[in-house]
Amino acid sequence: MVELIGISLWNWIPIFMEKDISLIEHVASLGFGVVEIGMDSLDFDHKKVGQIAKSLGITIDLCGAFTKGRDLSNFDPSIRESTKKYVIGCLNAAEEMGSKLFAGPVYAGGGKAHLLPLEEKKREWDFAVESLKEITHEAMERGVTIGLEPINRYRTSVINTVQEALCMVADVDSPALGILFDTYQANIEESNMQEALDTACREHRLVHFHASENHRGPPGSGHIDWNALFSVLATSNYSGHIVMETFAPGGLDAPWTQSIMAPDARASSGLAFLSNLVNRHRL
Repeated sequence: MVELIGISLWNWIPIFMEKDISLIEHVASLGFGVVEIGMDSLDFDHKKVGQIAKSLGITIDLCGAFTKGRDLSNFDPSIRESTKKYVIGCLNAAEEMGSKLFAGPVYAGGGKAHLLPLEEKKREWDFAVESLKEITHEAMERGVTIGLEPINRYRTSVINTVQEALCMVADVDSPALGILFDTYQANIEESNMQEALDTACREHRLVHFHASENHRGPPGSGHIDWNALFSVLATSNYSGHIVMETFAPGGLDAPWTQSIMAPDARASSGLAFLSNLVNRHRL
C-alpha cells in the first residue's frame, strides 16, 4: 500500500451513498493508501465509514461537491447560509470519519461563471471571505484543514489560479485554510504550472494535490509534465496526499471516451505511474 497516494471514489461512481461503502475496501485492495470521498450527499453512516477505513489502514480525505446552489459568495443570503450549513455538515462528517482534510472550490464552486463590474466582484469576494472565516473556525475546532481549489473559467469566475487562491487565503487568515492544486484545472488556467505550484509551496500553503491528466484521464496518459511538478513537490518537502481524480462516465467533466478504459484499469494505471514518480523523486 502506498500511503501517500489516493484515488477519488468518483472514479467509480458519480455520487457516494451507503450502498457504495464496500468501495473503500476495494480501493485499499488495489494498493492505495488514501481514499477520497466526494460529498455530493451527507446521507451515509459516517462512523461506519471511519471504522472500515481504520480497520483497513487507509486514510480518508473529503472533497466538497460545489454544484450550482452551493455558493458562499452568492448575493442571496439564504444561499450563503445553506452552503455554510452544508460545509459544516461536511466538517462534522470529517470528524466522525477521522478525516483531517476537506477540499474543493469551497468559496463558490462550479455553476457560476459570470462577468461582474469590479465593485460587484469585490462584494462577491467579500461574502466568500466572511463565510470562510466562520467556517475555518469550525474546521479548527474539529482538527480539519480546508484546501481551496482554483477551478477553470468554464465552471467559475471567482478563483481560477493559485495566485487568486493565495489572495483569498490571505484575506481569511486562518491556519486551517490552504490550497488544493489540481493539475487538470491548472493545465487550463496557469501560464506555467510548475511556477504556480512552486508559488503555493513557497508560501507554505499547499495542503492537497489532485493528479489528473489534461483530458481527465489517469496520470501518464496525457501531456502534463509530471516530472517538473513532482520535482517541485520533492524540493518543497511536500508531505500531503497525492490523489487521482478521475470520473465515471456521466460524472462532472469526465470525457466521453473515458468509458473505453474500465475504472479499475484507470486506477491501476494511475497508481503505477504515480508510485514510480514518488519513488523517483523520493517523496
